[in-house]
Amino acid sequence: MHIRHLAAALLLTAAGATAQAASVTLVPSATTVAQNGAFTVNLVLSAADAPGGHPSRITGQVLVDFNTTLLNYTGFTLASGLSFVPGGGAPVVTTSGSTRTVNLWFEGAPDVGTIGTFSFTAIGGPGSLATLGLKDADDFAGSFVNKQPTDQRFYPVFNGAQVNISAVPLPAGVWLLGTALAGLAARRRFRPVAA
Repeated sequence: MHIRHLAAALLLTAAGATAQAASVTLVPSATTVAQNGAFTVNLVLSAADAPGGHPSRITGQVLVDFNTTLLNYTGFTLASGLSFVPGGGAPVVTTSGSTRTVNLWFEGAPDVGTIGTFSFTAIGGPGSLATLGLKDADDFAGSFVNKQPTDQRFYPVFNGAQVNISAVPLPAGVWLLGTALAGLAARRRFRPVAA
């Protein structure tokens, strides 16, 4: 455990904070995607037990990271009714080596629901396992707050995701053509020779 996490835990204990079961989870549209196939990943919040009033208005900032040799990020769509934090703007994308990070700061999320949807293309080789990491952008004090009725900080659990990249399946017509060609080759090979 990092010292700053330990310090945050001690501060929470001293303040009488209770443990929360709130979570933020990445949910892919499919667990297996064909190479060069497009897919989406929903960013889902579950904070019905967060402190403060309900229905809530949640603000938070997350970092999603992935390997650029396996996945190509093509965009993010915020769910209806939510907005990016003023001054935060749309997601900020940075790259360090082969790791790309999407920094997303939102506000107005309800207790439970989809915050928004990431879009990707699977570019890794068949058999690759692409991991999508997810964490709070502020790993010391935490960035998640219920604004209803006043700022109530909480600390959700973060769950990333994994996607298997498979070979592009051959269309059924290719298999039929291959079978027909093999049949013609066999017929020609075993055809009696005319005298």
